[in-house]
Amino acid sequence: MFYEPIWDYEGYLLVRRPDSPNYFIYWTPKKRGIRTRRARRKSTGTSDIETAKRALVGFVRDQQVHARSKRDPEDLPLLAVLCDYVERQLNRETPFVPAARTVLKHMTDFLELSGIDSVADFGLDAQQRYADWRMDRIRQDGHSGSNGTINRELGVVKAAMRSAWKRGRLSSVPHVQLLPSPPPRDRFLRLPEVKRLLNACELDHLRMYVMLALHTLQRPIGIFSLRIEQVDLEWGRIDFLPPGSIQSNKRRPVVPITPSLRPYLEAAIACSESGYVVEYLGRPVNSIKKSFQKACERAALQDVTPYTLRHTGATLMAAAGVPLRQIAGMLGHTEARTTEIYAKHHPDFLRTAAETIETLFGEHGTHPADATCTSNQVLLPRQNRANAA
Repeated sequence: MFYEPIWDYEGYLLVRRPDSPNYFIYWTPKKRGIRTRRARRKSTGTSDIETAKRALVGFVRDQQVHARSKRDPEDLPLLAVLCDYVERQLNRETPFVPAARTVLKHMTDFLELSGIDSVADFGLDAQQRYADWRMDRIRQDGHSGSNGTINRELGVVKAAMRSAWKRGRLSSVPHVQLLPSPPPRDRFLRLPEVKRLLNACELDHLRMYVMLALHTLQRPIGIFSLRIEQVDLEWGRIDFLPPGSIQSNKRRPVVPITPSLRPYLEAAIACSESGYVVEYLGRPVNSIKKSFQKACERAALQDVTPYTLRHTGATLMAAAGVPLRQIAGMLGHTEARTTEIYAKHHPDFLRTAAETIETLFGEHGTHPADATCTSNQVLLPRQNRANAA
């Protein structure tokens, strides 16, 4: 398309197009002071030259103000970005402390020790130093560190920087390199272990959590944030997505209420003082790690976490032959993701393939290798191989 230049103002052109009576603003954006190759245009909405000029001047001034509001990663302190992100998380109407606040504490200690200040300083080398430093701290506290823990913390830093970029505080977002993901935990409870755990739950709120986790397969945060109005006893279902919320990648589905879970929910709704299903002394619960660990010790269970219950329910359902699509619906996963994790536990897992292999190469019954050998056959029956030798 040919543009006829009419007027130039600080590198922005006022142009005419042969197919339109209106004037257009034509410019090539800059990134870090360097013009990009792709030009852009915007209509002034008028065919009057003086009005178009005023529109061009106003547009250029708006662009300059917007550019000044964005700061390069070299100029913006990383701690300020994290503090702003955590503050926004805390302003949400929820009684639960966001994980970002814990990450802020660790990052504050690291930044002070390493002398890192700006967002640009937190490059790949600094990210690796942070990963090594955090792993040492975790192990000094007596825990077994994993790449998953470090990746969650680096993910918070990445989210904070992207949030600043989306709101116009950063001109660009540095790359955050995550560590190799650890293999997923395959620990699940057998039915006798489930019974031992339930018998070891001495606290009402802990037993409520365990029942919800086993009967709904939801993540801990979904159970802790479940309010009584999300439980529909009349229709026999629980909507784990809070009213007014938008589904994220970690979906919160609608699941049915089982007969065994129903009396627990009825009692929780009747007695709730906080409005939440899982509460202790009239206040919502946001962690049961300590009480859960003590119950596991009483039940003689090792390497079990609250999240293990979700994996247990999905694994035992797959082993019982429940269609993977229904398990995916309970978990809030895609069917492909559920198949990847739980298909190996399903009784029909690769059954047709295994039966075909047995038919082709099995040692029992009739199979192609028993036929008369021809010149293009690769396999020979044992007796033929012996004769050939």
